[in-house]
Amino acid sequence: MSSDQTSRPRRLHRVRRALQNIRDSYTISRRTYPWVGWAMLGSAVALVGLAVWVSVLSSQPLWYWLPLAVLLALTVCMVILSLTVRRASYTQLEGTPGAAKAVLDQAGRGWYVESQPVAVSPRTMDLVWRMVGRPGVVLVAEGAVSHTRRMLEEEERKVRRVLSTVPVHVIHVGTGTGQVRLTELSRTLRQLPTKPTRLTDNEISQVSKRLESLASKGMSMPRGVDPSKARIDRRALRGR
Repeated sequence: MSSDQTSRPRRLHRVRRALQNIRDSYTISRRTYPWVGWAMLGSAVALVGLAVWVSVLSSQPLWYWLPLAVLLALTVCMVILSLTVRRASYTQLEGTPGAAKAVLDQAGRGWYVESQPVAVSPRTMDLVWRMVGRPGVVLVAEGAVSHTRRMLEEEERKVRRVLSTVPVHVIHVGTGTGQVRLTELSRTLRQLPTKPTRLTDNEISQVSKRLESLASKGMSMPRGVDPSKARIDRRALRGR
């Protein structure tokens, strides 16, 4: 069997997977933004109309401008979809235990995010996540401020006990007063101060290891709590 024959099914599989991803993204976006389909259609029609108008004014053949308009329309539609799908996903996840982890995992380079919550309330399923980055140690709480305040204070004491010179930042995630919406969490992380202390890559690694040793001593996770229950069902998010 030739290499071309074996690579053809792979290409078809990649195309099908890409189309399925686009379909899933559109489904997620439409749940929160019902107008997204009209926005994509309107932009495509406007660009094609612009191509026809330019063709008539310039006396150039339509076949010259139309392919450019179609390619540009596809690009604009993908941009609209990419801008809406992430915010729509976060909006639909709000209130779900563990939803903040989906945002923290997208924090990008320069951040270390622990895979499990460092504190969990078995009764209310309030969670506290811990991450390390340039600004220092960041504690992210999910749940009502009144419920998570004591959990955050306890975790902050544990961190300061072993890392007295590293800044500790606290973020409350939720929809209430004084809380950060899930859609604004990434921006809030980027806006955390890095002066006068800014951790280097080496310092981030060292701090992360110190905190891992802290967790391994059993100081963070309450008994009887399964962290896997706080994970997000991504298939349910796609409506499956």
